[in-house]
Order: sequence, then structure tokens, then C-alpha cells
Amino acid sequence: MLRRGQITTFQERLDITERAAAGQSDTEIATALGCSVWTVRKWRRRGQHQGRTGLSSQMGRPISGPLCMLPTGMRDAILQMRRTHPGWGPTTLLAELRVDPRWADCPLPSRSPIAALLGAEKLTRRYQKHSALPAPAIQPQGAPHDEWELDAQGRMRVAGVGNVSLITLVDVVSRLKIESSPCLDTTNPPVARLSTHAPTRLLDHRPAAAYLVGSRNGFLR
Repeated sequence: MLRRGQITTFQERLDITERAAAGQSDTEIATALGCSVWTVRKWRRRGQHQGRTGLSSQMGRPISGPLCMLPTGMRDAILQMRRTHPGWGPTTLLAELRVDPRWADCPLPSRSPIAALLGAEKLTRRYQKHSALPAPAIQPQGAPHDEWELDAQGRMRVAGVGNVSLITLVDVVSRLKIESSPCLDTTNPPVARLSTHAPTRLLDHRPAAAYLVGSRNGFLR
């Protein structure tokens, strides 16, 4: 009986994969080539998983590192996808492997080994801690009516009237409500109509702004 560990040539290994692809069983191939069934099974599986490159003998220590036991083509495919799409993380890369027909019959790695592979190949990016957005500089308050704020209220239902959207002009310094303009049956009220009302009238009386008092009710004195 032939023993395990029998030495085979590259041509014999290639013949094993070709016969297996043709439908011959491991026993039939072993009988035809004069080798053990274990030898046939070993090179048949390696040829199926790694292709022609997996049939070459590897001298020295076994390859180590993340995903070292997977087909070389799969490792190369992961690295190529990462270089092509730098924003793809381990989860996305694993999802792409699952839909790739080349690896339909191969065991797929989990997310952690893929992340380790990216780290070993220096394809990771340093985590950038989120920082708060810079606050705008506080502008010094000027005279009344130097600046107005526009407050557009969303559409609301008013009994007996319908849907109303309210646009209000507020003076920044005095906090007085300059004018409120109701708009009916629209979610995008035209703010241009305000330019024909209070702004135009008040700009003509700007020297009188000193008499403007910021009362809570928003009235002029």
C-alpha cells in the first residue's frame, strides 16, 4: 500500500487536477498514476482552491500572516479592491467576495482576518477623531435695523382658513417683529413679497430707529 507524503512532480500534480476535472475519482486517479489516494486528494483540493499556482512546491517555512491559508488569488483580489476603492472596509470587501462567482465554492474569511490583512499591507487609514465645528465669530451688535432675521414657520392647519405658512422678519438688536406674512396653501412661500412691505418703509425712516424700544410684545413706541 502506498504511503502518505509521496513526492510528486509538477506535471503529475497537473495531471491529477486535469483528471479530476474530467470526472475521475481519487481512487481511479491514484491507480492510473501509481500514487496514494491521499496524495491525489491533497493536490486535487489545492488545485481546486488555488489554481495552477497552488501546484508548485514551496520551499522553506510556510507562508504566514493574515489569510495565509486562503487561495492566493483571493488575497490579491481583496488587496486590489481595497486599492481601487480606498473607502471600502472589511465588511464591504467581504460582501463583494460573497457575490463574486470565482469564490462560490471556496470558504470565505470573516471580517477580522480581512481587517488584519489590510493592516499588514498598510492599507488602513488613521482614525480621525471627529471634532466640533468651529463656532462663528460673534458679531458686535449695531444699531436697530442694521440686520434682520428671517423666520419661516412650517405649514400648519388653521381652522376655517386652510394650510398657512408664516414668514416673520425680526430685528436682531431690538428683537422686534418687523412684519409677519401668512402664505396660504404652499410649502415654499415666496419671501420676495416681504420686500414690498415693511423693509422698504422702514429703510426710509432709518434715523427714527433710535426711538425703537425692544418691548416684549414687539410694538413700536
